Amino acid sequence: MSAFWEHGYEATSMADLLDATGLSKSSLYAGFGGKHDVFLTSYDLYRGRQADRLRSVLAQSPAPHGIRDFFEQIISGGSDELQRFGCMSTNQAAERGAQDEAVRTRVASDYQLLEDAFTDHLRTGQENGTVPVTVDALSAASALVTAFSGFQLTVRADLDRARLRRALDYLLAPLTIAAENAAEE
Repeated sequence: MSAFWEHGYEATSMADLLDATGLSKSSLYAGFGGKHDVFLTSYDLYRGRQADRLRSVLAQSPAPHGIRDFFEQIISGGSDELQRFGCMSTNQAAERGAQDEAVRTRVASDYQLLEDAFTDHLRTGQENGTVPVTVDALSAASALVTAFSGFQLTVRADLDRARLRRALDYLLAPLTIAAENAAEE
């Protein structure tokens, strides 16, 4: 998984895969069928881990703070050193999404998972009084998913993290007004 995450599909050679897995060429082909099959298996492993991480982070804090925590992990690089390579799904959307149906389907599924999780988190916040009821949770979640890709690409390019924090503050400001007003009262 790490070879594809770091280098992408095209730049990861069979030699890289043999090195990363410790398998012989014949064992790799016998176990997986070929590079594309190894990639999809690795990508699915990544996707499962990231989905679990998303759910865990959102569950730890009330809305919209769970979303802030999720994005802060992106900005800081989180606990996984591979996070510096950005999101494998975002990377693959750019690299293979247009020509590889299996990748495109997975990327779409990942983005839908994010949107659904953010929407649910925001709606729970509305029910609990921490997110304004005037917020369109689905539209806000869609905007956050779109921003997510930009955050991930900025991290991968090792660009200005302060810019990302300013952007995150701006994106979340309309979602946190109720909590700030409640604290002031």
